[in-house]
Amino acid sequence: VHDSASLAMLTEGGDEVQYTARVATSRIMSANITLGTRLPAYATSLGRVMLADLLPQAPLPDPLAALTPHTVTDRQELRTILERVRETGYALVDGELEEGLRSVAVPVREGGGRVVAAVNVAMHSSRRSVEECVDEVLPALRDAAGRIEGELAVAGMFRRVPEV
Repeated sequence: VHDSASLAMLTEGGDEVQYTARVATSRIMSANITLGTRLPAYATSLGRVMLADLLPQAPLPDPLAALTPHTVTDRQELRTILERVRETGYALVDGELEEGLRSVAVPVREGGGRVVAAVNVAMHSSRRSVEECVDEVLPALRDAAGRIEGELAVAGMFRRVPEV
């Protein structure tokens, strides 16, 4: 495994993502993320695909803290990004959470179309270009999300997925 893959959900307040599953990289650079880790949703690809589903009421902290020099801290710019994420169905974050960390995420939807989680792949920015993330990683992520959604549909026949 050269890249890390994760599944996360928004916390109750909606301002953080909480990791619920993770396959870590075997490379030297590896973020110290374990199950239960919480990160600011606005600065992660996982959080952005989930926040985009909550527009126009997406919960955004005020102020938006600059975690790196690349972190989007302008609320209107972030809302524009979230609108684009909602339209394209994926988020790509490049160096906003941590310098050199690039990640791409897609939403996981329940049967009614509501986003209940997100999956992502994270890597060092030297591993793949932004274009390679979109061309190579995004299709695999969409496939994985589709399989998870299929499992949710089967599980939903026996137990209702709770509202967030």
